[in-house]
Amino acid sequence: MIHTFELNYRISEKKAIQLLRDYYELKEVPGVLTELKRKKAEVKLPVCKPGIILSSITYISDEYYRIYLRVEPQSLIIGSRTIEVFDCSSSSVEVLRTALDESIAGLASTLPQSDKWFVSRIDFTKNLSTKYVKECVALAKKGKDPYRYKDTINKPGSSYRASKCVILNFYDKLDHISKKIDAKSYGSHLIEEAHNIFRIEVQCLNFNKLKHLREKFELPRKSDLYDYLRTDIAEWIIRYYYEKVVGRADYYTLSEAVKIVDATEWSTRKKANIKKWLRLIAQAKSMSKARKQFVADKTVGSIETSIKGSLNTFRNYENACKEIGINPVTIPKDWGINFIPNPIKSIDWNLSE
Repeated sequence: MIHTFELNYRISEKKAIQLLRDYYELKEVPGVLTELKRKKAEVKLPVCKPGIILSSITYISDEYYRIYLRVEPQSLIIGSRTIEVFDCSSSSVEVLRTALDESIAGLASTLPQSDKWFVSRIDFTKNLSTKYVKECVALAKKGKDPYRYKDTINKPGSSYRASKCVILNFYDKLDHISKKIDAKSYGSHLIEEAHNIFRIEVQCLNFNKLKHLREKFELPRKSDLYDYLRTDIAEWIIRYYYEKVVGRADYYTLSEAVKIVDATEWSTRKKANIKKWLRLIAQAKSMSKARKQFVADKTVGSIETSIKGSLNTFRNYENACKEIGINPVTIPKDWGINFIPNPIKSIDWNLSE
C-alpha cells in the first residue's frame, strides 16, 4: 500500500563534509560545497542499492544542509525491483525498519536511524486487477476533478490530477513499465508482472497533507515514518480519493444505463431528467465539463443535450446513479463492450462506510 516515501534530515556543514568525503576525492569536497551554496542546487549521491531510488544533499542556510532519501520500501526489502507494493503489516514494518536502518548506516555512519528522519512525502498505492486496464484509464480521465485539481500532463495511459499537496495518478502499469524497460533487458520480469494492473497512486507531497493525516488519525505531532505505515491509513486515503474521482459503481454503455434507469421505480420525471443528464455527460466526455454545462449553463464543445440545474441537483443525480449501481461516466458505444466492472471491487475492503 506504499510505493514510495521520502525522508530528509538536517545536518551541519561538518557532517556534510564527512559524508561527501565518502563519495568524492578530498580535494573535490570544497568545490561541491561551494556549488551547493552558490546555486542552491541538489547534488545526487552515487548510492547504488535496490529500493534507494534517490539520495541527495542540498544547502539550506546558516551552514546547514539537508539530506534526502527517496525509497521504494518493497524493493528495498526484497533486494530487487518489483511491481508489488509495501503492505503496511506490522511484520513488514519491522523488516523494513531493519533494512532501512542498515541502508542509512551504509550511506554514512554519522546519520541517525530512520525513525529520527522527517517524512516529506508518501505515495499510497494499490494495484487493482482488471482485464480492461486501458479502458479503465480512459474512463477515469472522464471522472470528476476534485476541487483545485488539474491534469497538468494529459498523457495517454494515465489519469492524472494534481493539487499543491497531492497528486492522483491512476494508470496502466504495463504501459508505464514498457516505456522504461526492454523485454530483453534486466528487469524484464516486471513487464510480465504488470499485466492487468490498474495502479492507483495518491502522492502526499508536503507538510500540509501529512499534517492532515496526523490530525485525522490522531498521530503524534512529531510523527516518524513508522507512525504513517498503517493499513487503515493507506486504505482510507486510497479509497477516499478513488471515490472522489471514479466512484465505486460499475461502467455501462449509455443504452444499458438508460435501461437500468427505466427499470427503477422512480417517477417518470426523475427518470427523464437523469437520462438526459447521463447523455450530457456522455457528450461532454467528462464529468467536470458536464458540471460546467449543467450548473453554469456554459456550453463546452459541441454538446447537443441542453439541461441545467443547481450543483445540489447535479450531486443528487450522482447519488441516484450510485444507488442503482451505475457509473455516470458511460462506455463509448464504439468500444464494443457493454459492461466493465469497477476495478476497485477486486479489493476486499474491511473499512466502515
